[in-house]
Amino acid sequence: MSSVVTSATMASSIAFFIAYISCALAFQAAPFSRVAQTSTHYRQRVGLRVLSKESSEEIVDSEDDEEEEDWESDSWALREIKFLELSAASTNAADDNNYDPTEDTTMDVRGLSEFLMEIGACSVSITDTDKDTPDEDPVFDEPGETSCTNDVEDVMIENTYAMVLEDRAVGRNIWKRCDVSAHFPASIDVPSIIDSLRYTFSLPAAPRYTVDDVPDMDWIKHVQESWTPIITCDSKFVLRFPWHEDNVVMKACQEMEREKMQASMAAQFDTGVKREGAVVNFYNEDLEQKQEERAYVQIELEGGIAFGTGEHPTTRLCLDWVRDTTEELLKSDAECINFVDYGAGSGVLGIAAAAVVRDYNQGKRKQEPTSSLSSIKTVGVEIDADAIRIADDNAEKNGVEMKNYLPDIDSLDDEALSVVLRAMQRKRNKGIETLPSDLNGQVYDLCAANILARPLVGLAPVLASLVKSGGKIGLSGVLSVQAESVVEAYTEFFDDVKVADEENGWVLISGTRK
Repeated sequence: MSSVVTSATMASSIAFFIAYISCALAFQAAPFSRVAQTSTHYRQRVGLRVLSKESSEEIVDSEDDEEEEDWESDSWALREIKFLELSAASTNAADDNNYDPTEDTTMDVRGLSEFLMEIGACSVSITDTDKDTPDEDPVFDEPGETSCTNDVEDVMIENTYAMVLEDRAVGRNIWKRCDVSAHFPASIDVPSIIDSLRYTFSLPAAPRYTVDDVPDMDWIKHVQESWTPIITCDSKFVLRFPWHEDNVVMKACQEMEREKMQASMAAQFDTGVKREGAVVNFYNEDLEQKQEERAYVQIELEGGIAFGTGEHPTTRLCLDWVRDTTEELLKSDAECINFVDYGAGSGVLGIAAAAVVRDYNQGKRKQEPTSSLSSIKTVGVEIDADAIRIADDNAEKNGVEMKNYLPDIDSLDDEALSVVLRAMQRKRNKGIETLPSDLNGQVYDLCAANILARPLVGLAPVLASLVKSGGKIGLSGVLSVQAESVVEAYTEFFDDVKVADEENGWVLISGTRK
């Protein structure tokens, strides 16, 4: 009897479990069902004919085997429909000064892109029709002086830089004329899409468009091939990525040397010539005392979502500073260098400092096998737990010792504190530590911080509390027009605070701890 009851109970439990799972799956699938119903509504309303494998079975059966093979190949191919020279209207066309309902090409381009995605596009992109022409009117501008202001601790900085311009009459930072490109499966019925578009947006005529096949290629490989190793000119760091072969790295280094040689010859030619008998020598007083040639230092990076892959001018500025200051300490026979990278990101600056010391020791060991070697202790501080994991992995890949931590919570403002506290509560961040007390003091010979001007101003007392007397600091992430406020903030703690280097409107600020 008990066995029968037990079996019945088990059967009831299993039935309940199955019903529960079915309800859960139905609940999760509900949003997708609504999207499918909406997409079906669009198709049914305008008679949009999208060929599927099921609907084409009769056709395939009635045609030759070759056509079946053609259909199979088409099912993996993509076709691009590109709508040209659309005069962008804002979402609220009534508020749009440029909106002309009689103009055939005036459209809400954002609404168009959403519509194309809903009816089956794999991807949609909006680009500026007038890019690289005299008619180009930037919406997202490059650094340049504007009338905007930027407050830093109640200090107004006039003529600072703006990266996003004010909204245009066309609305919400959309260019005045746009091209909208959509990728569809090659089996799509293009005329039906155009009819659907006209009906949905109440257009008197179809907009101009082109149809092209999307090349069938390995896009991951294509992107990787276009992403060449990054070489810093002065500091001679080679930032390579996991897919870079040695011959690709060597070719990039050779190209860099060729460009430097051409620049050097041009500089010498500009200074004039000196005749010695029948021999003509180019000369340049600045180049007469040639510096000792540096060897390239290679770093392998997997940037992931962390900042710092060497493409941005601020990273290159910091790398130059790291090599100069680290080699200066090595030449002074420093036994141990303590280096902190505050705002470490991918860990590139700390890894670079450790790699310089590593390669210096290897060269010194070859020349003087019995000589004493220098060491370096490298620490990274970062509020992003994901970046900490990436930086630790990058350090391991490069065979250097660099440990990355969350900052001391007592040193954080409210915004940064909330980020750190959330990171500490997540299970996946278990094992990530805050900066220990023995590393949270004036123990560092070198401190690099590549962040942004405003947080750097607020961090001045914090960074000063980490650098020992006579230690050096290098700051970047600062635009040239913001430099004065950063210099002023650090002058209280550091001597000789100045703009030490500049590239494309960005600067590096250096100083020596009092």
